[in-house]
Amino acid sequence: MGIKDLIRLIKNVSLFMLSLQERALTMQLSIFLNKNKKYMAPKGVTLSFSSESIKKDKLNNEVKAILKKYKNDKESLIEFIAKNKTKVFKIKDANKLLEIIGEEQGLIPSHTGLKAFYLNYILYRKLSFKSDTVFIIEDAESDIYYLIQQFHRWYFMMNNFKGFDEESQTLLKKVAKGNEDSVISKLKPSQISGLQFAIARDVESITFVTNYARETAGSKNAMNKIANGLGANI
Repeated sequence: MGIKDLIRLIKNVSLFMLSLQERALTMQLSIFLNKNKKYMAPKGVTLSFSSESIKKDKLNNEVKAILKKYKNDKESLIEFIAKNKTKVFKIKDANKLLEIIGEEQGLIPSHTGLKAFYLNYILYRKLSFKSDTVFIIEDAESDIYYLIQQFHRWYFMMNNFKGFDEESQTLLKKVAKGNEDSVISKLKPSQISGLQFAIARDVESITFVTNYARETAGSKNAMNKIANGLGANI
C-alpha cells in the first residue's frame, strides 16, 4: 500500500469513528504527523502528544545518526539490529514464504497460534505456538529505502512505542484489505486505539524515509522507488 492509499484509509477510519459518538476517535493524518498535540480517544482516555512528539523527534534524529554513521550500508544496519536483541534471518524467497501467513520481509513482531507455529518451523525447525520478534530479509539484493523504513519501525518498537502488538498489527492488515467499516464496527475501544497506533507507526516510518531520501538523495528515481514500494507491509 502506498502513501495515497494509506491516507485514504486513515480518512475513512476517521469518518466512520466520528459516526459512533460514544466511541468518537479522530484519526486524521495531521495528528500522525505531529501537527496537533492532542486527539480524542475512546471515552475516559486522553493522550497528549506533546512529550511523545519530543520523543519521536529524538528517535528520528537517532535513526538518522545511525544511518549516517554506517553510510546507509545494509549489512551494517542488519548487524546493528542483530546486536540489539532481535534475531535477523536472511532467507531465499523470503516474501514468497511469508506471503503464506500474510507477512512481508522486514520487522515481524511476536505472534501466537498458527502464524507463530509456521514462523518457528521455517526459522528454527522447531514446533511452538509462540514466536519471538524477528527481522527477516531476502537473501539477495534488497532496496535500501525499504530496509530503512523497516529499520525505523524496529527502532520505534524497541523504544516501547505502541502499535506493534499482535492484535493491532492483525487489525491493521484486515482494514488494509478494504471493508474498513465492517471491521471497525466490531471493535472494542481498546482495539480501535491499538489500530490507530499501528497505523501511526507505519505513517511515521513512511514519512521518515521519504524525508530522509529527499535530504540525502533527492533524486527522482529514489522518490519513485519509495512511492511504489513502501507501506506494502500493511
